This record gives sequence, C-alpha cells and structure tokens, in this order.
Amino acid sequence: MGIDYSSKMPDLVFAYDELFRPDDATLPDPQVDPVLPGARVPIRKVGIAPVDLPIIVHRRDGTTQVLQAEASLYCSLDNPDAKGLNLSRLYLLMHDKIENHLTIDGMQAALKELAERQGSKNAYCKLRFKYPWNQRALRSRDNVDNFLTGHIAYKTEIEGRYHDGKTRFFLQIDYVYSSTCPCSFELAYDARKHRNQAANAHSQRSVLRVKVEFDPSKIIWIEDLVELCRKTIPTEVQIVVKRRDEQAFAELNGANLLFSEDVCRLMHQGLDGWFDKGLIQDFSIAVSHEESLHPWNAIAVTSKFDPLEKPGCLQ
Repeated sequence: MGIDYSSKMPDLVFAYDELFRPDDATLPDPQVDPVLPGARVPIRKVGIAPVDLPIIVHRRDGTTQVLQAEASLYCSLDNPDAKGLNLSRLYLLMHDKIENHLTIDGMQAALKELAERQGSKNAYCKLRFKYPWNQRALRSRDNVDNFLTGHIAYKTEIEGRYHDGKTRFFLQIDYVYSSTCPCSFELAYDARKHRNQAANAHSQRSVLRVKVEFDPSKIIWIEDLVELCRKTIPTEVQIVVKRRDEQAFAELNGANLLFSEDVCRLMHQGLDGWFDKGLIQDFSIAVSHEESLHPWNAIAVTSKFDPLEKPGCLQ
C-alpha cells in the first residue's frame, strides 16, 4: 500500500514492491569515480556514532555483566582521492566483533579488521556506558557489623586506538564528589569567631574525570580506579543517607577542603604511584567544581605526558 500521487506524477509508481530483489552490481555507487568537492586532503576520522550496543564487561570479582553501551567506530580515510565508507559495514563489524563479546577482545578484533579492510593507518573504537557498583553508607548499619549499602553508577569510557599495527587502550571514569571551598570555609569561620555571625562555607557537586592508558594484558579494573578516587578524594556523593550519614558527610567535607587544583594534584600523586609500579602508561585528569558562588565552573586539567590526551573539561 502507498499513497498514490500518480495523478500529479504519472511517470512514477507510488507503491512499494516488497518482492523486488536488485542485482547489487547494477546499482549506482558514489565511491566509484566519485565527485570530490573541496580540498583533496586525507580525513582523520570517518565512521559512525553513537550506536546502541550490548557489551560484556569483566568485573573485578571474576564475574561478567552485560551492559548497554553507546559505541563509536572510526577509521582514517588516508587517500585524498577516496570518498566515503560503507557505514553499514561498520555497524556489522561492531555487531560481529563487539556485541556480546568480551569488551577488550572484541575491540581489538574490530580495530584490526576495520583498518585492514579499509586500508587505513588508523582506527578508533569507543564504548560509553554506566558501570554499576556498590557504595557503603558512611555510618548507618543494619546491625553492629554491616553497613547499609546502595547502588551507584559511574560514567565509564573504554577507548581503543589502532595505529600502524599497534593498539593502545584507555579507561576513563567520571567520579562525582562534593567540594567545600577552603577560602569560603575560612571566611565563614572568621565571621562566626569574631562576630558570632551565622555563616556557612559554599560547597558544590564536582566531577573528577580520570583517564588512564593501560596494557590490555594487565587490565586496570574499573573498581580499582574508583577506589583510588575514593581514597584520594573521599567526599564522594552519597547514596544511602540518614541523619547520622548527613552529619558524617558534613564532617568529611570539613576535613577535606578542596580547590579544583588541589584535586588535580592529589590525583596526579595517586596515579603517579600506579605509573611507577608499571600499572599504567599515561594518565590525564580534568576537574570541574560546579560553583554555587559563581555562575561558572572552576576547572583544572593536567596530564602525565601527552597534553593531547587530557580528557574534556566537562563542559
């Protein structure tokens, strides 16, 4: 069935033919003898994103979990006289190599095959997903021994890059925490001490984005990276909060006054320890304190080696 416009365009058939099966060789192909407008230059990345894709992620406890990811797959178009890629081919490659396969293995296979099939020097694959884990309450317990727990999910990104036969892998997480301004804290204390004036320091929800380069033969667990953030910046936003936990959180913030640059330097120190042990090859850090005092955010960014590897500034 179709809507018949043949009275206006009698040379066309306004009915979909479900039985028609064309010979692909007879169909036009714009990649053959292409029209090439603009500069004749190579293109760094051509591909598809975001693609909804179920993936299998290894957990630190030895189990695996199926998660829903947004995937991207690109390769370089190195020939300045070439035009276009078969985008359906990229999806089918994702489906074949990554969907319902172990994440790192699938990405390695997809990158290698994409580069070889397209004759590209470079290929890129990125998986974005939320990684669920548990968080313990600060003080509330269901009995003397067991703390209450809640579920918290971390924005996570696993990236693979293929260049001239070599593959590099990166893990990135967003760690959300509370930051209390040291300057504001001192000013509020001064007002209370000298004038008995009720005053409070300003604090805000903040985001620490950490990205590490790792050897796929020496997996860095997402849980390990979260725990390093928790140890270094202990004021993580809380899931289970009763009055005793809210009081504990206020005390924890008071014991960890933080400028954005403080967080950058503290995390750099922690990640440097991993680097010295050979656990990671490189890292970068981006911090955003989403100010409650100003109409803008306070940003700090640094990295170990390559300034081009720094994650985005969370804007």
